Amino acid sequence: MPAKANPKHLVQGEPLPPLKSGILRLYSYRFCPFAHRARLVLAAKNIDYELVNISLSKKPEWYKTKNPMGATPCLEHDEKLVRDSVIVCEYLNDAYPGNNLWPDDPYKKALDRVLLDYFGSKISPPFIKATYHPPPSSDEDFLATFKKELVVLEEELQKRDSPFFFGERPGMVDFIMWPWFERWAILGDDFKREDYPVLLAWQGRMREDPAVQEAATPDEIYRDHFQKLTAKTPQDDY
Repeated sequence: MPAKANPKHLVQGEPLPPLKSGILRLYSYRFCPFAHRARLVLAAKNIDYELVNISLSKKPEWYKTKNPMGATPCLEHDEKLVRDSVIVCEYLNDAYPGNNLWPDDPYKKALDRVLLDYFGSKISPPFIKATYHPPPSSDEDFLATFKKELVVLEEELQKRDSPFFFGERPGMVDFIMWPWFERWAILGDDFKREDYPVLLAWQGRMREDPAVQEAATPDEIYRDHFQKLTAKTPQDDY
């Protein structure tokens, strides 16, 4: 697996690193929550891979040949290219045996998919708005709606009555949602974790998971990055 240190983000004018036959490569951006999903699954599945960081504000010209959308993550393995965070995560789970991250029971798997669909449509968008734009405290309707959606997630975990959404250990459903919760530190006082005790306990357990620790970025780096982003002076490398 790659070293815990993040390699420098490649920018315009820099060449494509030579591909190595048989080596899985992940194109990522350190602060992209979608790319973070892929790094979590790679760590959870204990898959060896090469990490190539891409600056999303100054993308290398060749990156369009890997992902015409210009987004991360993108997975490359010999002649195979896989894009979109959920598809990348599902591909990794299917292609590499061991530590299945989906429930074996079809109905439980369906419930996890339904929850992730809800998360993607109702919770992920306001999380993105809150972390990529000025603090949301000026928008009371936004705050109320976002908090209401988080309560739904709180109640779902309580109903499942397990340490993680997946069960006794983190699974695909936990890893796909986790990147947004790792970024909680930048939301400010409007979103006190203590208001969501079940999610707070889940967050504590997630932070102890080896895959989460391997893919983690410290809170202070998140805060500094998003402050610079808000000031329109983004910084990729730390």
